[in-house]
Amino acid sequence: MRELPKELPPPVKPRLDRLKRGDEEIKLITQVRSYELITPLFGGGVNTGEADHITVARGTEIRGQLRFWWRACRGGCFNGNLAEMRKAEDKLWGAASTEKKPMPSQVVVILLPVHGGEAKQPFEIVADPVDNRTGRPKPKLKANESVALPYAAFPLQPSEEEIRAGGIGLKTKTVRNKVRFTLKITYPDKQQQEVEAALWAWETFGGVGARTRRGFGALKLVSVDGEPITQPRATRIEAKIRRGLEKHVVSGTWPDGVPHLSLNPRIKVTGRRAEPKAAWEYLVMRLRDFRQSRTRESPRQPGRSRWPEPDEIRRLTGCRCGRHAVPLSDIGKFPRAAFGLPVVFHFKDRDAGDPYNTYLTCGEEDHDRLASPLILRPLACKDGAVGMAVVLEGTGVGMVPGGLVLEKEDEPEKSWPVEAMIDANEAQNIQPLNGEPDVLQAFLNRI
Repeated sequence: MRELPKELPPPVKPRLDRLKRGDEEIKLITQVRSYELITPLFGGGVNTGEADHITVARGTEIRGQLRFWWRACRGGCFNGNLAEMRKAEDKLWGAASTEKKPMPSQVVVILLPVHGGEAKQPFEIVADPVDNRTGRPKPKLKANESVALPYAAFPLQPSEEEIRAGGIGLKTKTVRNKVRFTLKITYPDKQQQEVEAALWAWETFGGVGARTRRGFGALKLVSVDGEPITQPRATRIEAKIRRGLEKHVVSGTWPDGVPHLSLNPRIKVTGRRAEPKAAWEYLVMRLRDFRQSRTRESPRQPGRSRWPEPDEIRRLTGCRCGRHAVPLSDIGKFPRAAFGLPVVFHFKDRDAGDPYNTYLTCGEEDHDRLASPLILRPLACKDGAVGMAVVLEGTGVGMVPGGLVLEKEDEPEKSWPVEAMIDANEAQNIQPLNGEPDVLQAFLNRI
């Protein structure tokens, strides 16, 4: 384990105003931007899934985030030409250099001393909190922790194998609360429009660490060059976002497969909540209830899924529990792939004849993941917080390389090509969709 630094880093050198490159004099803009995280920081450290207690954020990570959001705002300038977009991206944000062809970034990102916040273990391993007779170790969310955590970041919960090996008292993964950091960013004034677009999008839709699309590491801009930032009231948040889109997002054609924002996005902003935690929990719980819609609402006996995937997996594998002999759906599709890949399907009645775990993934081995196009996160406002859900364009299950494939965990050599896209008639027969064939839009309609 690394030791904490004994001294703080030396003071930052005075800002540069000009830079000479050959005969060209480049005017530079330098800003100092301070942030705080309004949701827990998840991941980003040395150990997978855990934050680093010394360096909770890194300048290289933040520049990578800015690079992504630059593409999301400005990638439509190149008429769909991927090579031209990458050329401009590398020129601004840097690329792998050679002796003959240096490609340094024009944007210098320096992370000033960070307040690492507080480490929290959201889960503890205790005797079965529901059935005390068994004494089996089970994960339990600690008191006063966010109920959004289990669903938004399932890796925080140890696996069954880890629980069996560690037993009651097993140390679980941590997140960090109340993280604050300051960023010094320097860039040429000719690139001001490009960099400001990336900063705005990152601050509005992005975050720090892992699982930012599910609201972890959500940012709040506190000050710029020492001047405090006043947040708008909840009723004005959506209008402010739309003004930002008009200012920073170009009207053009993005290269295929590049996630991006739209001037007219699919977006939903919730009503005001007292604090970011409450707004975040509302969004995540709505997503959970939508994706896990079942025939009964009892947590002990939730009933069968209202989605078509379980019965289609039973049909493909030829494995079916006697209690589920009569299928509820005859639609042979996997619509929930719209939320990202891979998807793991776990049947609790495996010993009674239902299938063992199956995985829904991309058909091409080099593209085994599809990042969710759906972003959920809270936004701080003057009178509390609101929740925001927005769908990125340019990516989705309809563009998966090699199509979709269902694989068996116990027999990896067995797989089946499957489909996710559904039509209006099929949507009428999938209760959670309420007749809407666009799965992501159907979710937004529920918020």
